Amino acid sequence: MNPLRTSLGLGVILLLFSNATWAQQVSGKVSADDGEALPGVNVIVDGTSIGTTTDASGQYTLSVGSPNAVLVFSFIGYTTQRVAVDNKTVVNVTLLPDIQTLNEVVVVGYGTQKKVNLTAAVSTVSSEEIVSRQAPNTVSLLQGRTPGLQIVQNSGLPGAEDNQIRIRGQGTFSSAGSNPLVLIDGVEGKLELLNPNVIEDISVLKDAASAAIYGSRAANGVILVTTKKGKEGRLNIEYNYNYSLQDPSIKIDRVTNSVEYMELMNKAIDYSGRQTQWRYTDAQIEAYRQGSVTNPAQYPSADWTSYLIRKAPIHKHYLGINGGKGGTTFNVGLGVLDETGLLLATDYSRYDAQVNFKTNLGGRVTFGSNISMAKGKRHDSALTTGNTGPQLIDSNSSEDQMLSAYAAPPTSTPLLADGSGRFTAYAFQNKGGNKNPIAIATDGGGKEFVNNYILFTPYIDVKILEGLTAQVKGSVRFQEEMAKALVVSSVGYEFFPDANGVYNQGAIWNGGANSLAQRNTRENQYTLFGTLNYTKTIGSDHHITGLAGFQQESFRYDRLDAYRTKLPSKQLWELAAGPAASQTTGSDAYEWALRSFFGRANYDYKDRYLFEASFRYDASSRFPESNRWAFFPSLSGGWRLSEESFMTGISWIDELKLRGSWGQLGNQNIGNYPYQDILHISTAPDDEVLDYNFGGVLTQGISKRSLNNTNIRWETTTVTDLGLDFALFNAKLFGSVDWYKKTTKDILRSLQVPDHIGLEAPTINDGILENTGWEFILGYRNKIGDFSYSVNGNLETYRNKLIRFGAREISGVNIRQEGLPYNTYYVLLQDGIYQNQNEVTNGPTPAYTSILPQPGDLRFKDISGPDGVPDGVVDLTYDRAPVEGVFPKFNYGMNLSASYKGFDLSVFVQGVYGRKTYVTGWGVSPFNQASAPPSWWKTDAWDGEGTSNSVPHIYVDSGYTPNSQNSTFWLGNSSYLRLKNVQLGYTLPVAWSQKVKLQSLRVYTAADNLVTFTKFFQGLDPERTATNSARAAIYPQSTIYSFGVRATL
Repeated sequence: MNPLRTSLGLGVILLLFSNATWAQQVSGKVSADDGEALPGVNVIVDGTSIGTTTDASGQYTLSVGSPNAVLVFSFIGYTTQRVAVDNKTVVNVTLLPDIQTLNEVVVVGYGTQKKVNLTAAVSTVSSEEIVSRQAPNTVSLLQGRTPGLQIVQNSGLPGAEDNQIRIRGQGTFSSAGSNPLVLIDGVEGKLELLNPNVIEDISVLKDAASAAIYGSRAANGVILVTTKKGKEGRLNIEYNYNYSLQDPSIKIDRVTNSVEYMELMNKAIDYSGRQTQWRYTDAQIEAYRQGSVTNPAQYPSADWTSYLIRKAPIHKHYLGINGGKGGTTFNVGLGVLDETGLLLATDYSRYDAQVNFKTNLGGRVTFGSNISMAKGKRHDSALTTGNTGPQLIDSNSSEDQMLSAYAAPPTSTPLLADGSGRFTAYAFQNKGGNKNPIAIATDGGGKEFVNNYILFTPYIDVKILEGLTAQVKGSVRFQEEMAKALVVSSVGYEFFPDANGVYNQGAIWNGGANSLAQRNTRENQYTLFGTLNYTKTIGSDHHITGLAGFQQESFRYDRLDAYRTKLPSKQLWELAAGPAASQTTGSDAYEWALRSFFGRANYDYKDRYLFEASFRYDASSRFPESNRWAFFPSLSGGWRLSEESFMTGISWIDELKLRGSWGQLGNQNIGNYPYQDILHISTAPDDEVLDYNFGGVLTQGISKRSLNNTNIRWETTTVTDLGLDFALFNAKLFGSVDWYKKTTKDILRSLQVPDHIGLEAPTINDGILENTGWEFILGYRNKIGDFSYSVNGNLETYRNKLIRFGAREISGVNIRQEGLPYNTYYVLLQDGIYQNQNEVTNGPTPAYTSILPQPGDLRFKDISGPDGVPDGVVDLTYDRAPVEGVFPKFNYGMNLSASYKGFDLSVFVQGVYGRKTYVTGWGVSPFNQASAPPSWWKTDAWDGEGTSNSVPHIYVDSGYTPNSQNSTFWLGNSSYLRLKNVQLGYTLPVAWSQKVKLQSLRVYTAADNLVTFTKFFQGLDPERTATNSARAAIYPQSTIYSFGVRATL
């Protein structure tokens, strides 16, 4: 931990404790409109955490810190009231019933609406929900909080968690991708760089009616983030500190006893007949059996992951300052994050600031600005083989480190047993090709990424006439990253000395050459828009609002790469240290612009019948001029049945609303000008393919690389949504139900052309993808005296279907075929295990392998042949079958919270059901590069007739094709239920806080990712995107144990 950061945090605490406060006792009674006393009403001093609740007779007593304090009275089922103390010592209040609990304001496109009047599918996540978890990445905090929003964290690498965000499933299969648009205070920003403490709330726009006003940017949904703004009144200062300690949430249980490992290896060789040179002799096994007792340093049973993975602390500081006076308000949030990674050589630190300011310039004009800033730095180990040049930066070093740790047998430790500190290459020659991940992490160079980010958004609001306002807002987003990857040589030695007691060199990683790659990237985005808002009430029953606006955006990306090798020292992280003759360079740049007109109109009659229409007219530079403009409309309506006269006698129904919407959205994220010719320029004087001979001189040449299509047009997504919102029994029971159908057509993809054309295929509009689903929210809340509690859950189910695609495509374990979910698994179907030779002989002919199966191998179903019926042959042409599971059947989340006096407890669970994930490689396959297999290969594998009909015999995974085929055996059930967060807190009584000169003081302890229930491959984290790769080796997610304190002044 940086001493300066620690001193800063302690200094802030001392500052808070050094201030004096003014105190006055206020008491009173809270009653209902019928005169009955109301027990359990929350009474809080506005802008603070000072509060109490009324007793059984509705009485309360509270110490306030100022004669000008404002008391806030709130109770479930009643309207919240704010009453100024105004030097009084007795404040009595009457609360009125609130039959419109959904009456809070919700942020929507370019404005806000009362939630009760929403006709579109919009979900919200409050600041309290966001900060209740302690994950360092803000995106991860949204997981499971609302239906329709799917977030998968693919990695635990600090600062690079690789979160996948989807709203209502995968919207397209083109290069446009399915990521939603993220707007911070109305302009595009980076959610992962935003401190969660500065967020006021988040709105998720899920249907076309809510998102159509963003047109071409909104095909995959929109996430609107609103940051905290200043409030007039006394200066409020808040300080938060959190200390966390990380452990891997799940860890593979492998065979790490050396004797068991060696015996199991020999058995695998016997069964598979592969790699017989890897066999351990009886003398070697006996040496480990005896040496484990007499000399365990030389004869270890080592789990190499325990050397690579460590307990990792996280320190977080946050200082918030909020206040205002005389028409000027401000909110400042300053944050520091210092995260040590679970893996050696990985860490991440960030400084961030959010400064929001608003002032009345006199009369009708208000000026304001929102500024987000962040500076981050992260480190990673360096990948030493397989990549050169700038690719060193792109390589997945942490995954490679995990692979190397999984691949290491337990028969040696990372360091020699002689105490010299030298690194081990291998104990036996069967592992001569493996890298030592500890050597790479501690002595192999590394990577450094420095990121600077700023989002500046000034705006002016003008009240033109009664009900007519205008706003002009601009933004500048600047982001740059400076990345370096230094790879230096490392030497490994044989673990056992020779006859002369000398440890011989066994490996040199990186070939002895020190290399440095550097990449600088920069993004600049400029946005300007203006809006007119009109509000009018005719009589008392007709309410009209209107919005019209114009927006223009431009974006540019630049990248510069450089690489040099043969640096004289691993301490020199500068390109100038390497010879110019070794240099390679590269660059990239692109830009785009967008111009838009948009509008929205709302009408409601008596808050009962609700109508909305919106449109956006977009032009994008990414399309040819003939198809540059596109129109995206939406319509929606709602009927509040609870406001009808025939419902007045049903007192237990507080809110009941039907709503429906239809609309269209576009997608302009289609790549960079796919309609234009792609030309390749020769970059070397000896490029024989492109250079031309003019007058005996080779001249730089240019060639056309692909066919182009100048008629491409927008991808268009059409969404239909039907919904029901309800609140019952004084809004104690509440929820919503949504059904939706989301269809994307004219999806951009490459035309399927024969190879003899000689050019890359053109991009065409020829694809339709459909998502149909249901979303449910159900919650209950109540208060009994001093005890209050709430339970709310959400669930989503949807089906993805490829409607139009053309000829089917098969890639690895996936198939893309009309009528199936996109990228459906396409594999052989396991049909048990061959139990004896008779089953092998009488079974279908295995055309999928040149190695004949034997008892204990996987058996596959013969499902078809050339004539469409089983033919007695299992082959890859006719016997692979589609298997669903790429998309889960259900996503769900549930939150339980309770409080009693100063204590509070919250429990949050999240999970998915019905998903499968294909996994191979280290950590799953047995003896892959002689790696220690997972323990279930020892306990569950077939080892004689009748011993198993699900797991084959142990084997050496080195081309053993009877079992290494792409099949359902490798499709793991990645459904899971995860206890995402448990938090227990205590807020000190006001009298205690005031003794230490504070308004309030809360302490808490929490745990994230505490328990995971899953039937996935043992030790593998089921929370991952479906992919065909050695994903057993992903950077592990963390179980985080936290302690925190929150003080307000």
